Amino acid sequence: MNTFKQHKNLLSILIAVFVMNQIAIGSVSQAMGATHGLMAGLLGISTANAMEIMMPVPNEDGNTTHLQMMPTITEVMGEPGSGDAVTDAMTVMMATGTPFYAPEGISFDDPVESLQIWGQYEKTEIDSTLMERYQKLITIFPCNFCCGSANNVTFAGNCGCAHAGAARGFFKYMLAQYGDTYSNDQLFGEAYRWQAIWYPSGVVEDYLLATGRGDVLGHSSHGGAGTDGAHGIAL
Repeated sequence: MNTFKQHKNLLSILIAVFVMNQIAIGSVSQAMGATHGLMAGLLGISTANAMEIMMPVPNEDGNTTHLQMMPTITEVMGEPGSGDAVTDAMTVMMATGTPFYAPEGISFDDPVESLQIWGQYEKTEIDSTLMERYQKLITIFPCNFCCGSANNVTFAGNCGCAHAGAARGFFKYMLAQYGDTYSNDQLFGEAYRWQAIWYPSGVVEDYLLATGRGDVLGHSSHGGAGTDGAHGIAL
């Protein structure tokens, strides 16, 4: 079995373990400043704990995306330096536990139930000012793993999949409950924390690409500019 297939198999095993809430991430180093590769340096990704996530953001063409760090609400551990790039990427990209803001039944540890419940909050009523923010968020939030193509990304506002509905429900709920507390950027990044547990393979691929390790798993075409769907890097 070649190295590529070995890593693909490892990722599948890790994802299954994560979904069953049996990941044991363990203690990690809090060393500051260590980065992995040129792209990591450009993005400012380090081993320190952070309230930010690497995610695709729309380009000016409105059809493709680039990878960019965005602020979040939930803090995650930095790369533990385990020696396994896939494990490290999962640690950075996938939150665990129940965030303080989550309604009953919603947890990063239960992707399926959380997907269903977040979708129900799409019916939340919000005032006109919040609705403006909501419309802006769903217009630029990518739903790029199950819909659209590498050069024609689908965004949450015009996607009928359950994951887009859950993103819309998340935005409605958070704006209604915490609209005065968090910025659009923070809500944008935090919404991607949930996409990460629903599309672990894709977000791991993107993170490895952004940190100069795209050759570990390869990269599927799911939303980047160019025929390979490999995104661009925001400087």
